[in-house]
Amino acid sequence: MTTSSPVDERKEIDRERRKRLSQELANLFDKDRKALRADAPGVLSQWRKGLSHPPHTTPVLAMQVSNVLSSPYEREGSWDVRTWETAIHYGLGLFAVHQQSVSVPVHDFTAAGQRSVSVGAACRALAAAQVDPARREFPASTPQFETVNNGLVRRLEAAMSSESTLELVGHVRGIIPLLKSTDRVIRIDYVQLVADLAAWSTPARRGPTALSWGRHFYAPFRSDTSSPEPANDKE
Repeated sequence: MTTSSPVDERKEIDRERRKRLSQELANLFDKDRKALRADAPGVLSQWRKGLSHPPHTTPVLAMQVSNVLSSPYEREGSWDVRTWETAIHYGLGLFAVHQQSVSVPVHDFTAAGQRSVSVGAACRALAAAQVDPARREFPASTPQFETVNNGLVRRLEAAMSSESTLELVGHVRGIIPLLKSTDRVIRIDYVQLVADLAAWSTPARRGPTALSWGRHFYAPFRSDTSSPEPANDKE
């Protein structure tokens, strides 16, 4: 009889959480994940309410949180599980705010196995969208440094300086309206955002997570394909 190592078990827990969380998001859309289901707005309305209540004080999102953390590897009541309960609660609430009044997914379902669209990467896409198209000279363009994006840089810096998960949630919630203010759909990998929110609870992991957001934001543009896609079906 073979037993799994702690490292293998940790990886399995992470894979299972991400898979179940992705499925919770997919359940809101049609089978092609291109449009919201008819009942999705009501669900999203409930999820948004979760942002007004701390986890464990409201039944809102309890079913979703419980499902994501129902793997046989989970240790109910452990610090790690409670950290993820909080992260899922707030992460899905933030997704619901971002998805409001948008008919196509704002979660990046293509992120699995590819470069994740973090908050930093989403802000990078917004920085490009806010620059006058006539001045975008790829690959030399560096829209992150344009004056028009000074406010965005300050907001991202404030988020990355957060000293608690709750503070970070507040800053990300403030960034989301900016992502929705353009004529393009700017997505976030909300599965990864939940993992980042969970990491923020540990000071030793907070710095590396913030640094990854910063690197994603300042990553150079190589071609026009680095720009966010047009939102032809944005409501």
